[in-house]
Amino acid sequence: MTGRKAAADADEQASLAAGRAAGYCSAPRPGGGGRCTRPPGIHSDGDHVDYYNGRPSEGAAEGYRWPQ
Repeated sequence: MTGRKAAADADEQASLAAGRAAGYCSAPRPGGGGRCTRPPGIHSDGDHVDYYNGRPSEGAAEGYRWPQ
């Protein structure tokens, strides 16, 4: 593993840990641009949801949604 790859992996793990500490699932969205903002383990419909990023309008209730 290169130094750059190791640093990127460490950054990803730190970001995941910070999101979880804040009460989010924090799973990264495939392709980037957001993380799951549902509580950990609350995926009854099987999807991850980012309620902040990717909303089509300011009044939209959710943004990106992707399968688990």
